[in-house]
Amino acid sequence: MLKKGKTTTVIMIVLIVAVAGFLWYRSSVQKRNTIQPENSTGEAEKSIQDESLANNLSNETDANSEEADLEDTDFNALCENGEWMKIADLSGEMSTASGKLRKIYPDDEAAAEFASYLFYLEGNDRIALSGKDLTNLDYFEDREVEAQGVKASGGKALEVSQIRCAGKETDKDLISQRNKVLDYISANINSIAPKKAPYQKWTVDIVDFADENNAYVEYYDVAEDEEDADVPVDTGRNILVEISAKTAGSYSAKVLAYWEMGEDDYVLKSGTDKFEDVEDVSSYQYDSETKKWERI
Repeated sequence: MLKKGKTTTVIMIVLIVAVAGFLWYRSSVQKRNTIQPENSTGEAEKSIQDESLANNLSNETDANSEEADLEDTDFNALCENGEWMKIADLSGEMSTASGKLRKIYPDDEAAAEFASYLFYLEGNDRIALSGKDLTNLDYFEDREVEAQGVKASGGKALEVSQIRCAGKETDKDLISQRNKVLDYISANINSIAPKKAPYQKWTVDIVDFADENNAYVEYYDVAEDEEDADVPVDTGRNILVEISAKTAGSYSAKVLAYWEMGEDDYVLKSGTDKFEDVEDVSSYQYDSETKKWERI
């Protein structure tokens, strides 16, 4: 049996150990509670950053996808079919305007009133075209179009929502007729040209229709296309031809003017340029990949 003094001492030791253990436990819990919010905040911030990065990558992917889709678009088919091209999503009362789409250049006196804009419509609906991103309007330059959007600046400008080709650009009969004429000129350029090709044979490069019966034809010696060809000068030539339809879907061509390449430009060698004052021509070039004549 323990003595009374020793018993008291043991009890005191037990109490001290118990209190020390309690204080250590409470301190440990407080530390865990203090550290935990910091970890939670860091994880939350990391989560936000990851989400932001994902959104940026998604937006970039969407933009690249849209750009790729546009590059893959057969614009000539879209134009000939009169399909709308979306430019921007707009809210407000929609208006429609039509005319020939013109790009505004610094020395363009005819468009002085629209000097602060990039494009305007020439025709009955003479109006500037505005918007945040009008890059795709370049595809429609010098073509008859119909544009829809919201009028701004007191009706002086139309903020474009969508645009499409119209008029002659979508005339299927006219397009078919031009393609037949283009095929005829291409197939017969060596007999139509006033002079023989100096090396091999002529090939058509660009055809500009002044109207449906007259066209300027740029052509050159196919020898220039060969990698190892020794062609010392530019073989380019240009003629103005009058096209007449014959029976059985055939044609005949009369050369009205003939140019040869000079130092900087074509030099008239014979004939008269009866369309020299005509500013608007419809230009075509053959695309060897699509095997079609493309409006350029």
